[in-house]
Amino acid sequence: MKTLLRNQRVRRLPAVIALCASLALPLPALAWDGFDADSADLVEIIPDALPNKGDTVDVRNYSNDETTTCLVVSVTRNSRTVEIVVRTPDGEAHTLVMEGR
Repeated sequence: MKTLLRNQRVRRLPAVIALCASLALPLPALAWDGFDADSADLVEIIPDALPNKGDTVDVRNYSNDETTTCLVVSVTRNSRTVEIVVRTPDGEAHTLVMEGR
């Protein structure tokens, strides 16, 4: 009887290990990575979606660790990248080169 119970526990072990491993994996990124073409600073856009002209996006600059809400002026798809021109609240225009989608 004891061996039967032990065998049942051993059979469940792979399932328990798989469950623990899936919970330990990092969550998918919720931001879209790229760089500022003018300054070459690494940036990310939140939310992780292709914006349209007139949308607002949060742009996080990794060099100064600041997040700015910007207005999307234009979106241009290239073969490997997406260029997004945004305007900051100060009126500055930035071209962000993002990973292709």
